[in-house]
Amino acid sequence: MENLFDTIGGLPLHPLTVHAAAVLIPLSALALAILVFVPRWRKTYFPLTIGFLAVSVGLAFAAKQSGEALAERVGNPASHQALGDIMFPASIGLFFLGLAFYLITRTERPKWTMQLAGSLATVGVVGVVVLSVLVGHSGAEATWASRISSGQGQDLPGTTDPSASPGSGITAAEVAQHNTAADCWSVINGNVYDLTTYLPRHKGGPGVLTGICGKDGTSAFTGQHSGQAAPATDLSSLLVGVLASASGVPGSTPNTFPSSSPNAAITSQEVQKHASSQDCWSVINGQVYNLTTYVNSHPGGAALISSICGKDGSAAFSGQHAGAATPANVLSAFAIGQLTGASTLPDAQVQESDEENEEENDD
Repeated sequence: MENLFDTIGGLPLHPLTVHAAAVLIPLSALALAILVFVPRWRKTYFPLTIGFLAVSVGLAFAAKQSGEALAERVGNPASHQALGDIMFPASIGLFFLGLAFYLITRTERPKWTMQLAGSLATVGVVGVVVLSVLVGHSGAEATWASRISSGQGQDLPGTTDPSASPGSGITAAEVAQHNTAADCWSVINGNVYDLTTYLPRHKGGPGVLTGICGKDGTSAFTGQHSGQAAPATDLSSLLVGVLASASGVPGSTPNTFPSSSPNAAITSQEVQKHASSQDCWSVINGQVYNLTTYVNSHPGGAALISSICGKDGSAAFSGQHAGAATPANVLSAFAIGQLTGASTLPDAQVQESDEENEEENDD
């Protein structure tokens, strides 16, 4: 199913399906609203409107599936996907409301029955049209916001800060000062990027980027997005400058830079102090990770991450993601050190889902 809705002619199918749905769904909904208030057009146009509503359901499904396939390639635009997931069942609901109203108009029913069906159909129309606008806006924002904002105005000659212009050298110490979500710089492949305004729009959630603020995020970025054009394009609009090297900046000291995967030795006692979702450290395969900013961004839900805070999450991680490269790549942004050899931690016990419990009971 994912392959069917993935690409066509080497290009993602999602832009085609989502634009078709964005046009037909609201138009069909508005046609239904007109027929509610203009009875004389019902005989001629109602069957056609019902047909368009049915096609809209198919387009909403295609947009949802192709969107999920595209997210596997370029990352997950959280708000856009959440709204898109609602659009499919909403289009189904509007189709049945329209069909019910159509059938009532074809039979002898009390007047109040027709009025009720018409009112429900009108409410459904309003809801679907508003949802269509929100879905379209969130998708456009995820695609274009960072690119448009980067072109709004240019610095006047002589007013540009030499330390923050592409081509100049920015020291590691300067980057390290911008290490929070409210002021986030990171280095990727030797270039310095200001990710502050991009954090809320990051398709994988802001928590992933927060882990590389003030650090070298090359490893995390390459592991997650190697070979993908869209993330690299997004980055280009956020460029601040290049990281200075000792040889390129006369009189400078070597640019030692804090990596996103340091090798500092951390004891199990220290890890156990960070055992809440508001301050969450965990150990996975001997590496210590600070997952605090990622708890609420985890695609599988915050509870799964919270359950491994202050504990060894190796078994839980392997059971959930064994063989999957993407979760391991995301983790690299949150690495803070290595668990010392003599340290031990209790294994995290992840709560199984209700479906898994039911399957075990059936067995």
